[in-house]
Amino acid sequence: MDKWHVTTMLPHQKLMLMVTEIVTYDDHRLTARATIDEDNPLLESSKFPGYGGLELLAQASGLFLGLQFAGEVRPGAIVSVRDMQVYTAWIEVNESLTIETRFLGGSERAAMFQGQVLHQQAVVMEAMLTVSSFPEGSIA
Repeated sequence: MDKWHVTTMLPHQKLMLMVTEIVTYDDHRLTARATIDEDNPLLESSKFPGYGGLELLAQASGLFLGLQFAGEVRPGAIVSVRDMQVYTAWIEVNESLTIETRFLGGSERAAMFQGQVLHQQAVVMEAMLTVSSFPEGSIA
């Protein structure tokens, strides 16, 4: 088990919790891994769509926010996506993906990230996104 305990840092339940491990983390970036399980809710015709990497990137960015600012589990949401490019249409089940996210600026409430998802060192998708996190129960 990794020292950052992904399962306690994101509020996602099993099927939607796709990031399985934090590989590296510092004040500016986070690298994580995900394995495409056969019960992944984003599968289409038993394959993971390349654009599903956006959820992986959002989860890795949420982990960064939790580790950098909050130090706790917080709900969050993607606020905006810019310059998203998808280079690989489909990923097979049981494949491992690497997620790299770089903090561009912001606070614990909202922050911008630039990142990419890789499969066997090839870029699957990349995007800039703004992620917001908020204390539990703060949204009516």
